[in-house]
Amino acid sequence: MAPLKKLFRISLLLLVCAAKATNPEAEALVRWKSTLVGANSLSSWSTENSTCSWFGVSCDAAGHVTELSLPSAGLNDTHDYLYSAAFLNLTKIKLNNNNLVGAIPANISKLLMLTYLDLSSNNLAGAIPYQLRNLQMIVKFNLGNNHLANLENNKFSPMSSLKMLSLANNDLSGTFPQFILNCTNLNMRSLDLSGNAFSGPLPDLLPEMVPRLRYLNLSINGFYGSIPRSFSRLQNLEALYLGRNNLTGGIPPELGMISGLRNLSLSRNPLGGSIPTSLGQLQLVQVLQLRNTSLVSTLPPELGNLTSLKRLELQQNQLHGSLPPCFARIKTLVFFTLAGNNINGTIPTEMFTNGTKLEYFDVSRNLFTGSSLSRISKWKDLEVLDVSRNLLTGSIPSDISKCKELIYFDVSDNLLTGSIPVGIGKMRNLQALFLSKNHLTGNMPSDIGNATSLQFLDVNSNHLKGELPKTISLLVNLVALTLSGNKFMGTIPNHDSKQLSVVKVANNTDNSSFSGESRSAICGLTLLQLLDLSNNELFGDFPACLWNLKDLHTLDLSGNAFAGKVPTSTFYNSSLRSLHLSSNNFAGCFPAVLKNLKSLVVLDLGNNKISGVIPPWIGESNLSLRILSLRTNKFFGSIPWQLSQLPHLQLLDLAENNFVGSIPESLVNFSLMRQTFVMQPFVTIDIPHWYFYNGSMDIIWKGQEYIFEGRHEFVTGIDLSGNSLSGEIPSELTSLRGMQLLNMSRNNLSGSIPKDIGNLKLLESLDLSWNKLPGPIPPTFSNLMFLTTLNLNNNLLSGDIPTGSQLQTLDDPSIYGNNLGLCGPPLRPCTNNSSSTTPMDGAKEYHHELETLWLYYSVIAGIVFGFWVWFGALFFCKIWRVAFFSCVDAMQQNALHKMKRI
Repeated sequence: MAPLKKLFRISLLLLVCAAKATNPEAEALVRWKSTLVGANSLSSWSTENSTCSWFGVSCDAAGHVTELSLPSAGLNDTHDYLYSAAFLNLTKIKLNNNNLVGAIPANISKLLMLTYLDLSSNNLAGAIPYQLRNLQMIVKFNLGNNHLANLENNKFSPMSSLKMLSLANNDLSGTFPQFILNCTNLNMRSLDLSGNAFSGPLPDLLPEMVPRLRYLNLSINGFYGSIPRSFSRLQNLEALYLGRNNLTGGIPPELGMISGLRNLSLSRNPLGGSIPTSLGQLQLVQVLQLRNTSLVSTLPPELGNLTSLKRLELQQNQLHGSLPPCFARIKTLVFFTLAGNNINGTIPTEMFTNGTKLEYFDVSRNLFTGSSLSRISKWKDLEVLDVSRNLLTGSIPSDISKCKELIYFDVSDNLLTGSIPVGIGKMRNLQALFLSKNHLTGNMPSDIGNATSLQFLDVNSNHLKGELPKTISLLVNLVALTLSGNKFMGTIPNHDSKQLSVVKVANNTDNSSFSGESRSAICGLTLLQLLDLSNNELFGDFPACLWNLKDLHTLDLSGNAFAGKVPTSTFYNSSLRSLHLSSNNFAGCFPAVLKNLKSLVVLDLGNNKISGVIPPWIGESNLSLRILSLRTNKFFGSIPWQLSQLPHLQLLDLAENNFVGSIPESLVNFSLMRQTFVMQPFVTIDIPHWYFYNGSMDIIWKGQEYIFEGRHEFVTGIDLSGNSLSGEIPSELTSLRGMQLLNMSRNNLSGSIPKDIGNLKLLESLDLSWNKLPGPIPPTFSNLMFLTTLNLNNNLLSGDIPTGSQLQTLDDPSIYGNNLGLCGPPLRPCTNNSSSTTPMDGAKEYHHELETLWLYYSVIAGIVFGFWVWFGALFFCKIWRVAFFSCVDAMQQNALHKMKRI
């Protein structure tokens, strides 16, 4: 018996091994693994190991694979070979957060036992196969965050067991999926169709079809129409997200009847109307998002009853009135924003005493008044405070340093007075400090250097004075430093010996920054992207080490008293894109360092004392230039044709210099000036929720100084006025159809105005005055429909002034003054002959009028000359004067004698 028993055991072992060797589930998984790229996480998938021990594989008691869980496993390529009839017991597939591509295989429908399918956050594309309707046991179905583009709606049938369905963040379109509405589904709890392109109205029948729904997310689509009042029958609903659609018709008051609602988001819809008082009945609501919904209303006091509310977003509406004190009853409030409304009055004092949990408070861009800032220190947990662009008065509280968690502090654009608190340096977590556009006075506190977490410091447009503290050098995390529009004076400070070692340690990755010599305090701030010191009273030399700030995008030193030459540099990796050095006393030649600044977009050297010629290398080294302003300097020579190699140039300002020669025809190569819409070119620093800088620039626009700033459209054009240019205006320039500004006044230009100047249909400002332009004004002037500023005076123009709907609005005669051959409104009427003359006849008539005028002048001059010859002689010569008067007396006596004889 013993040999038989042993033989039986061997046979049984062989059978098991054979079964193991032919395990179809293992073979199917290994086959799929072989199609994947870089599946390092599946190294345990080998037939030498038990399938149930493989990574991500779970089995039942009989050893059959029941679950495949491989989220974030680094899987690449398709999953076509995964789905096999061998997986008869597979119930769960979790392949989310991988890089699976291609379409969803239709044979997935063969896995009839499947209850859980999660293919979200991959790169799947194509249609969602209708065969998936065969998965009648499916409970959770998640295809979100892919690129699926078609839902075969008409072939889908309801999945009665489905509790959770997510098709979020795909490219699906059409109306609300009909298969969801075809049959009542009592099991459905969660439905997410957000982030697609679905459109049409929201279905009224939804509460009947999915009556037990708890989570509904239809946001970021194109649904339109009103929010169905029937949604109030979704009494199990806990979260309703309808944001970023095109819904109108106001907020239905019935939504206040969904007693279990915890999250309600209707933001970014043109809903209009008022805030229903019924929303105050949502005792369990924790998140209420109504931002940017075109609401026109006051703040209902009933919202103060939402005692569970943690997040309230009401920004960017048209809310008015005051902030009700009863809002202070919401002691759970953590996040509160009313930004961008018309709320007035004071911030209720109760908000400071009861709102002790507040972490985020934003009431910017309203009409708040009073000195409420004095109580802010009571918010111990506050992290973000934004009260900018209001009418707040008072000062920044001296105990602001008690808000130790504060990371963002913005009180800009108010009416604040006083000084910057000394204790602000104690705020070690503070990363953004915005105090601009107030009436702050005093010095910059020296302890500012202790706030070493600061990344953004903006105090522009105040009345601060004194020298800049050396401790600025300790703010080694600064990204943006804006001190413009104050009265800071002196030179930019240098490091002292104690601070230098600290900055060395903080910047030890930059071997070029320090070499032991005295250096500008600002040059140690190696993370700077923006440095704006404009419009102060700073003087001294340009710190050459500023060129070493490799991340610096914008440098603005304009409007100070810096002098000397702009220094050169051996640093060639600058990312500088915007350089403003205007309105200083810089001298020397065109800065050679600019040859290294390959990324420059804006260059403003205007109003200095720089001389010499424009170097020809500018057309090769600065190809990204869009703004070039050299106005009011001492440049001379001809305008180099190499400027035409700057294809992106949209504003060329060479006014008020000493340029001679002709205007290069090659300027027609400014291809950007041919575009009809050009956005502002300023370098922007845009860090979400924190700081945005557009820059600004002064130009002479329509005869006046104008500051262009912000993201608005920037002017496009050419200003060559105030030079000594001669020759003709090149007719080729009329092809630059995007120009809005053309100023060539106060030169020695001759030749007629180009006949096709009417092609510049976007032209708003044209000044050709004080030249020697002859002939008629071209009739195409009537095509300049946007022209609002025109000056043609002091030329040799003749003929009729063209008519046109826009030209008729320019009724100031002075714009045509001192052109004796011109006629027509608003000057003298034209005669029949003058109105029908040819250009040559007009020129002859003009010369005839000149001859007549010179004749009149000659006669008058002769009379005046003769008068002074005779009477001057009588006055200065006594003999002549005696003889003259003796003659007069004799004539008088003869006349009297004759009268007596009569």
